[in-house]
Amino acid sequence: MEITELIFALLFGILGGLLSGLLGVGGGIIFIPVFEWIFRQKGVEGEELVRLMLANSFLAILFSGITSSLKHKKLGTFYPKEIITIAIPAMIVGSTMSYIITTMSWYADVYFQMVFVVVISVTLWRLIVTRKKVVQQELDYKVKPYIGIGIATGLISAFSGLGGGVAMIPLLTLLLKQDMKKAAGISIGVIPVMILPMLVVYAFQAPEHQFLGAIGYLQFLIVLPVVIGIFIGSPRGVSIAKRIKSTHLKLIFAILLIIIGVKYSYQLINSFV
Repeated sequence: MEITELIFALLFGILGGLLSGLLGVGGGIIFIPVFEWIFRQKGVEGEELVRLMLANSFLAILFSGITSSLKHKKLGTFYPKEIITIAIPAMIVGSTMSYIITTMSWYADVYFQMVFVVVISVTLWRLIVTRKKVVQQELDYKVKPYIGIGIATGLISAFSGLGGGVAMIPLLTLLLKQDMKKAAGISIGVIPVMILPMLVVYAFQAPEHQFLGAIGYLQFLIVLPVVIGIFIGSPRGVSIAKRIKSTHLKLIFAILLIIIGVKYSYQLINSFV
């Protein structure tokens, strides 16, 4: 990697790790644009670009999820029962969809952009709606709603390259009436469990573009500076999250969604012009 790419990846790794710990998302909303820029710089386009973006976003998300989960466990905001119930269906659906994406030539970058914009737009709308409602009592634990959230999370994650937090957090807060902080703790715990089998799928596929230090689509040397940044930012994000209000967490999440959504909407419009 060139020095510019190295610094860029490190700084955004810190930002992604910070947001992961702070909001309970995997950081993919930051990592996807980073890896898109890096691989476009290397001349990768089309379906191959999408696969490399997805695979390496998931690889970075794995580390951010593990780091943040350990910190949440230490702080007592880790919820094993809910995490397992969501993670099992999420990883089955996510790994199945990942296999379909890597073995069939149809998921081009323009389709990825459409999915990404739709996911962000719906998530943002859900957050705005929940901000207008009166806080309600959290619903009792039932298996079926969590399984449904797991299926939706695996599907959305596989096609968008996001860790699933953008799906899980609105669903947990809106449907199950959970506090934002608890939803973030559950979300970040699900992410590494769901992501691992998806990474196995990408590791056993043969990409058209192979770079130094790669296993299948997983480009370890390219992801390394991002991971270093994650280790710096993630624990700090969890610590900050414990000290601020849930409404403030929602506001930060919404602002982030707007910024990334505008970027990909503009990119999508340009692809049709």
